[in-house]
Amino acid sequence: MKLLPTALLCSGLICACAQAAEPATQISTLNHQQAQRLLDKAEQIIRSHHLGGAIAVVDPAGQLITYDRLDGATLANAELAPKKAHAAVAFGASTESFQQKIAAGNVAMLGNPVVVPLPGGEPVKLNGVVVGAIGVSTPDGAVDAEAAKGALSALNAG
Repeated sequence: MKLLPTALLCSGLICACAQAAEPATQISTLNHQQAQRLLDKAEQIIRSHHLGGAIAVVDPAGQLITYDRLDGATLANAELAPKKAHAAVAFGASTESFQQKIAAGNVAMLGNPVVVPLPGGEPVKLNGVVVGAIGVSTPDGAVDAEAAKGALSALNAG
């Protein structure tokens, strides 16, 4: 009689294993090494302009993966870099695009506390999926945009 429960248990395990053998869906992720490559490239671009600033890389939930505050960074730079990254990942769009939409008359965007209408926030996409974002803040918005976009090219190259 003990054989029947054992047989039932084994058959259940075999069925569970057969179901588990179905192909898994791969989800792209941004790992720490990739995030560090983004940060390093952005830092290189900022330093080439002889500026201070801050750089933040976040995951899809807007949580920091890595952050760097360069010499000469202001309090505003230190606070804006993570906010730009968070905004870029939240909307899957460049923060520069918010600035353009507001300039075109969509001032209602200013009512959303997540929107940061300043250049320097870029979503990071792998295999077409937003897996995080980078936020760069220096005293010069043009450098912010250059560093954030340049960092993306470093990730695509590696």
